[in-house]
Amino acid sequence: MPDRYAEVEAGGRKVKVHYIEEGSGRPVVLVPGASFSARTWAEIGLVDALAQAGFRAISVDPPGQGETPQGPFEFGGGRKFLEAFLPAVGFTRGALLGASLGGHNIAMYALAHPDKVDALILVGAVGLERHGPQFKVLSGKPILLIWGSEDEVSPISNANAVTSRVATAELIRIGRRHACYLDDPQGFVRVVVDFLTSRLSS
Repeated sequence: MPDRYAEVEAGGRKVKVHYIEEGSGRPVVLVPGASFSARTWAEIGLVDALAQAGFRAISVDPPGQGETPQGPFEFGGGRKFLEAFLPAVGFTRGALLGASLGGHNIAMYALAHPDKVDALILVGAVGLERHGPQFKVLSGKPILLIWGSEDEVSPISNANAVTSRVATAELIRIGRRHACYLDDPQGFVRVVVDFLTSRLSS
């Protein structure tokens, strides 16, 4: 799977961002949790599965993770990083998937730019509860929340903050721990691909 790099700028400084890309069609951007990297989504088979399903999978190393230096960004990049990176890879609108801190960051991007988000997948995303009322701006968007049954990092109240306000949001339990995709990689990949193919035409 080829490594790719995009140069993004913030605060007058440039950062060389590492990402993995496979497939063509509607883009699906994959953002890992703080302890993981772009390769995580490739290793569990998600990048290939999305490409085979007719999507353009873009798995990125956020600032301070994997092969991307932190540069002027906060660790993980936050919304500002996504606002710089996505245009650099030709993303104008599409689907976003993020885990833990990555899930929080894509959620913040979606709240700021709902017109650019066709679908949202939040995996054990942290810090959602305090933004609860804002999620109403995503009403009508297909949103999938995936949580481990015994997640000790992100309480289920973070998922409920979304499902209680967006009728098109649904919650699925996979695996046990916070990084639930490692407990059942095949099941996780199947759920994600089925959700995107049923909600979006690539």
